[in-house]
Amino acid sequence: MKYLLTVLFVIASVLRAGGFEDLGVSARVKSLGGAGLALHGAPYLQFFNSASVAYADNYAVSASYSNLYPDVEGDNLNYLSLSGLIPLPYIGKFGAGINMLNTDLWKEYVIQAGYGIEILPRLSVGGAVKFLGWSANAAPGEDALSYVGFTFDAGAIYTFDELTGQDALSLGLSIKNLTNPSIAQNGSSDASLPISIGVGSVYHSKKYEYLILTDIVMEDDIIGIRFGAEFLSARYSVFGYNNDFFIRGGYNNLLSADFARESGLSGGFGLNVETVKIDYAYIYPLELKFVGGSHKMTVTYNF
Repeated sequence: MKYLLTVLFVIASVLRAGGFEDLGVSARVKSLGGAGLALHGAPYLQFFNSASVAYADNYAVSASYSNLYPDVEGDNLNYLSLSGLIPLPYIGKFGAGINMLNTDLWKEYVIQAGYGIEILPRLSVGGAVKFLGWSANAAPGEDALSYVGFTFDAGAIYTFDELTGQDALSLGLSIKNLTNPSIAQNGSSDASLPISIGVGSVYHSKKYEYLILTDIVMEDDIIGIRFGAEFLSARYSVFGYNNDFFIRGGYNNLLSADFARESGLSGGFGLNVETVKIDYAYIYPLELKFVGGSHKMTVTYNF
């Protein structure tokens, strides 16, 4: 019974925010407190801001796996994400990906396809169509429940190059779930997915190789604040391969007037070896202490 109540509480926490929340799209972003609206340069970033696709200079793929709430016994709650970037000559930059949440009681997925373009120097915009689906196990004597629908995202990123000689500042705007779709099987408006509006910034010190990130996201009356920092701690060569090692930390705070207060601490590292990037994150929720911290891993390959 304790296991069942725990799983239902976790699911309810996700559904309170509209469902289809990011539970591990990127270990790098999660280790930065979830701040990623102004980042670009990796396939998984299209899930945060569709305009990031416009920065694709080469083919790339990413895969992420998250072990969710390990202290919840009797179930293997996990989250899987796959994404890719496809820059085509004379046509433009495309991105695609899929996210999947798996539990014994509940499963959901998001399939996304998007396009990005630089419309002015340093200003890029993008859009994406998202197909949403979920399924729930049948209660005794009842039919199983499921849902399939779609919605759209849009975004923009502007970068101030060499802001103070060697530094750069990127600003991001992301609007998600533009159609405000209902994710209920019967189409009830009470289960409408909220429109999410987020703004973010990334300060990049090119001289000292660090990033400072801040995101603010609003969904209905809920405001999320996310902070993160990334530092290049080592750069070395092994057997002719160039390696960069990064350390990261972050904090997020979700304020809600009608549900609860949620916040969390996160940390992790990243290792770049030529065209391969490996990221790890550990996220510790400060309110849901009985579910344990989550481990997340992302591998990215640039062709």
